[in-house]
Amino acid sequence: MSAKLAPIILFIYNRPLHTRNTLEALAKNEHAKQSDLFVFADGAKPKATPGELQKVTETRAVIGEKQWCKKVELIAREKNMNLEDNVIDGITEIISKYGRAIILEDDLITSPYFLKYCNEALEVYADDKRVFSINGFMHNMDSYTEPDTFLCPLATSSWGWATWADRWSKLEINPEQINIIADNPFLTNRFNFAGVDYSHMLKNMNTWDIRWYYTAFINNALGLFPTRSLIKNIGFDNSGTHVGNENLNQELYLSPIPVVQQVSINMTYYANLLNYFAPVPRPPVIKRIGLRLKKILLNR
Repeated sequence: MSAKLAPIILFIYNRPLHTRNTLEALAKNEHAKQSDLFVFADGAKPKATPGELQKVTETRAVIGEKQWCKKVELIAREKNMNLEDNVIDGITEIISKYGRAIILEDDLITSPYFLKYCNEALEVYADDKRVFSINGFMHNMDSYTEPDTFLCPLATSSWGWATWADRWSKLEINPEQINIIADNPFLTNRFNFAGVDYSHMLKNMNTWDIRWYYTAFINNALGLFPTRSLIKNIGFDNSGTHVGNENLNQELYLSPIPVVQQVSINMTYYANLLNYFAPVPRPPVIKRIGLRLKKILLNR
């Protein structure tokens, strides 16, 4: 691996077009030509149709189309591990060798400065053990002031991120305190970010990212975020394992984001993020009736 540059880990499965788009963007990154790329390709499911098998084959073939990075290594799984196990095993294998890593999935378009941001932040925050994750995605909140990055108790994001081996080693594969969080309304409220119901995932922990979020939560960890997004998710087309909101307002930032070390939570950005997620409170019933009557009268 090139000195001081973290290896990149990419997880793929059966989406050749998404994978190609992700790699095309990655190859345009500053530092891409000096970075090592490890691609973990999950195997086809046991009852896969011929068409599904073809998609898996086509997706793997994309990796050999170009020299996307300095070094490209394909780790092709013989059997289907499912996304969760493939991700956990892949990250653990690479990060244990190199001490840090940058992680992507096959539906993430990166800004040309995503790798630069991650590598700089991994250096800057290497000794700050409170910080568990360097995150590349940010919602388009349209409320930017200096600095360009901020620390936040919402420590993790699965859309383009980086971390260190000592933080990843704390990953709770089989969390033991799920019931305590789920049964205590105060802990549940804290586990849920601004009303977003993360706690329901505790009852069926079949994804790697809820385990990583849980790990950061019980360690009272922080995450670093850019104020503008260096990641755009193109997977909201029902092609992936986990679907989402295709109407999500995303905007990819195409300029460098300087990383200046923060020592405390930026309350301005933290509040903005909470407000972005929080549902708009409904007015009391009597007030709603009054507003409705006023609207009727004005339209007469």
